[in-house]
Amino acid sequence: MEGIFYLAILLLSLAFAIVSVYIAIVLKRLSDTIKSMGNTLGEFEKELQYITPPLKETIRGTGATIDDIQEKLNATNNVFDTVDHVGTTVNTTNEFIQSNYTTLSDQEMQEKTKPFQEAIRWSEAALTVFNMFKKTKKSSKKNELMVQNKTQLVPINPSGREER
Repeated sequence: MEGIFYLAILLLSLAFAIVSVYIAIVLKRLSDTIKSMGNTLGEFEKELQYITPPLKETIRGTGATIDDIQEKLNATNNVFDTVDHVGTTVNTTNEFIQSNYTTLSDQEMQEKTKPFQEAIRWSEAALTVFNMFKKTKKSSKKNELMVQNKTQLVPINPSGREER
Protein backbone atom coordinates (compact mmCIF):
# COMPACT_ATOMS: atom_id res chain seq x y z
CA MET A 1 0.00 0.00 0.00
CA GLU A 2 2.88 2.19 0.63
CA GLY A 3 4.03 1.59 -2.95
CA ILE A 4 0.77 2.86 -4.37
CA PHE A 5 1.05 5.93 -2.18
CA TYR A 6 4.55 6.64 -3.50
CA LEU A 7 3.42 5.96 -7.07
CA ALA A 8 0.56 8.46 -6.66
CA ILE A 9 2.97 11.08 -5.29
CA LEU A 10 5.32 10.37 -8.22
CA LEU A 11 2.50 10.79 -10.74
CA LEU A 12 1.33 13.99 -9.04
CA SER A 13 4.83 15.43 -9.06
CA LEU A 14 5.25 14.50 -12.75
CA ALA A 15 1.91 16.14 -13.57
CA PHE A 16 2.94 19.24 -11.58
CA ALA A 17 6.29 19.35 -13.45
CA ILE A 18 4.54 19.03 -16.84
CA VAL A 19 2.03 21.76 -15.97
CA SER A 20 4.85 23.99 -14.65
CA VAL A 21 6.88 23.51 -17.85
CA TYR A 22 3.78 24.21 -19.97
CA ILE A 23 3.01 27.41 -17.99
CA ALA A 24 6.67 28.47 -18.32
CA ILE A 25 6.52 27.97 -22.12
CA VAL A 26 3.25 29.94 -22.36
CA LEU A 27 4.66 32.76 -20.22
CA LYS A 28 7.86 32.84 -22.34
CA ARG A 29 5.81 33.13 -25.55
CA LEU A 30 3.62 35.81 -23.95
CA SER A 31 6.75 37.72 -22.89
CA ASP A 32 8.19 37.52 -26.42
CA THR A 33 4.89 38.71 -27.89
CA ILE A 34 4.72 41.67 -25.50
CA LYS A 35 8.36 42.61 -26.32
CA SER A 36 7.58 42.46 -30.05
CA MET A 37 4.48 44.60 -29.52
CA GLY A 38 6.56 47.08 -27.49
CA ASN A 39 9.11 47.35 -30.33
CA THR A 40 6.33 47.80 -32.89
CA LEU A 41 4.68 50.52 -30.79
CA GLY A 42 8.08 52.24 -30.36
CA GLU A 43 8.56 52.31 -34.15
CA PHE A 44 4.98 53.49 -34.60
CA GLU A 45 5.59 56.28 -32.10
CA LYS A 46 8.70 57.40 -34.02
CA GLU A 47 6.77 57.40 -37.31
CA LEU A 48 3.91 59.26 -35.66
CA GLN A 49 6.33 61.94 -34.44
CA TYR A 50 7.62 62.24 -38.01
CA ILE A 51 4.11 62.44 -39.53
CA THR A 52 2.46 64.70 -36.94
CA PRO A 53 4.05 68.10 -37.85
CA PRO A 54 3.19 67.90 -41.59
CA LEU A 55 -0.28 66.73 -40.66
CA LYS A 56 -0.73 69.73 -38.34
CA GLU A 57 0.44 72.07 -41.12
CA THR A 58 -1.98 70.45 -43.55
CA ILE A 59 -4.84 70.92 -41.10
CA ARG A 60 -3.87 74.58 -40.56
CA GLY A 61 -3.67 75.10 -44.34
CA THR A 62 -7.05 73.48 -44.76
CA GLY A 63 -8.49 75.76 -42.11
CA ALA A 64 -7.04 78.82 -43.87
CA THR A 65 -8.43 77.60 -47.20
CA ILE A 66 -11.87 77.09 -45.67
CA ASP A 67 -11.77 80.60 -44.18
CA ASP A 68 -10.76 82.02 -47.57
CA ILE A 69 -13.58 80.15 -49.31
CA GLN A 70 -16.04 81.40 -46.70
CA GLU A 71 -14.92 85.01 -47.29
CA LYS A 72 -15.28 84.60 -51.05
CA LEU A 73 -18.71 83.04 -50.68
CA ASN A 74 -19.76 85.93 -48.44
CA ALA A 75 -18.48 88.33 -51.11
CA THR A 76 -20.64 86.64 -53.75
CA ASN A 77 -23.79 87.08 -51.66
CA ASN A 78 -24.08 90.68 -52.89
CA VAL A 79 -23.78 89.51 -56.49
CA PHE A 80 -26.62 87.04 -56.04
CA ASP A 81 -28.71 89.65 -54.27
CA THR A 82 -28.14 92.01 -57.20
CA VAL A 83 -29.10 89.31 -59.70
CA ASP A 84 -32.23 88.66 -57.64
CA HIS A 85 -33.10 92.37 -57.71
CA VAL A 86 -32.51 92.54 -61.46
CA GLY A 87 -34.76 89.52 -61.95
CA THR A 88 -37.46 91.09 -59.80
CA THR A 89 -37.17 94.34 -61.74
CA VAL A 90 -37.41 92.56 -65.09
CA ASN A 91 -40.39 90.56 -63.85
CA THR A 92 -42.13 93.70 -62.60
CA THR A 93 -41.41 95.50 -65.87
CA ASN A 94 -42.74 92.53 -67.82
CA GLU A 95 -45.93 92.45 -65.75
CA PHE A 96 -46.37 96.21 -66.25
CA ILE A 97 -45.89 95.90 -70.00
CA GLN A 98 -48.26 92.93 -70.19
CA SER A 99 -50.94 94.75 -68.21
CA ASN A 100 -50.64 97.87 -70.36
CA TYR A 101 -50.11 96.00 -73.66
CA THR A 102 -53.77 95.04 -73.91
CA THR A 103 -54.79 98.72 -74.01
CA LEU A 104 -52.08 99.85 -76.48
CA SER A 105 -51.87 99.30 -80.20
CA ASP A 106 -48.71 97.85 -81.77
CA GLN A 107 -47.59 101.28 -82.97
CA GLU A 108 -48.04 102.82 -79.52
CA MET A 109 -46.25 99.88 -77.93
CA GLN A 110 -43.28 100.37 -80.31
CA GLU A 111 -43.08 104.06 -79.39
CA LYS A 112 -43.27 103.37 -75.65
CA THR A 113 -40.61 100.64 -75.72
CA LYS A 114 -38.23 102.53 -78.02
CA PRO A 115 -36.20 104.05 -75.10
CA PHE A 116 -35.77 100.58 -73.58
CA GLN A 117 -34.63 99.18 -76.92
CA GLU A 118 -32.08 101.96 -77.27
CA ALA A 119 -30.83 101.39 -73.73
CA ILE A 120 -30.37 97.68 -74.46
CA ARG A 121 -28.49 98.45 -77.70
CA TRP A 122 -26.18 100.91 -75.93
CA SER A 123 -25.54 98.51 -73.07
CA GLU A 124 -24.67 95.76 -75.58
CA ALA A 125 -22.30 98.15 -77.34
CA ALA A 126 -20.69 99.13 -74.03
CA LEU A 127 -20.33 95.47 -73.10
CA THR A 128 -18.70 94.71 -76.45
CA VAL A 129 -16.25 97.60 -76.03
CA PHE A 130 -15.49 96.50 -72.48
CA ASN A 131 -14.84 92.90 -73.60
CA MET A 132 -12.55 94.15 -76.37
CA PHE A 133 -10.71 96.31 -73.83
CA LYS A 134 -10.28 93.32 -71.50
CA LYS A 135 -9.07 91.15 -74.38
CA THR A 136 -6.43 93.66 -75.47
CA LYS A 137 -5.35 94.24 -71.89
CA LYS A 138 -4.88 90.50 -71.29
CA SER A 139 -2.96 89.82 -74.49
CA SER A 140 0.78 90.01 -74.22
CA LYS A 141 1.19 91.39 -77.73
CA LYS A 142 1.23 95.11 -78.24
CA ASN A 143 -1.10 96.60 -80.82
CA GLU A 144 1.31 98.92 -82.56
CA LEU A 145 0.51 101.04 -85.56
CA MET A 146 4.18 101.35 -86.40
CA VAL A 147 7.01 98.85 -86.44
CA GLN A 148 10.38 100.02 -85.27
CA ASN A 149 13.21 99.63 -87.69
CA LYS A 150 16.75 99.85 -86.40
CA THR A 151 17.16 103.46 -87.39
CA GLN A 152 13.66 104.82 -87.95
CA LEU A 153 9.95 104.16 -87.48
CA VAL A 154 8.22 102.67 -90.50
CA PRO A 155 4.38 102.95 -90.79
CA ILE A 156 2.44 99.77 -91.54
CA ASN A 157 -0.05 99.38 -94.41
CA PRO A 158 -3.48 97.93 -93.75
CA SER A 159 -2.10 94.79 -95.43
CA GLY A 160 0.45 94.49 -92.61
CA ARG A 161 3.53 95.20 -94.71
CA GLU A 162 6.00 97.97 -94.03
CA GLU A 163 5.84 101.10 -96.15
CA ARG A 164 9.09 102.50 -97.51
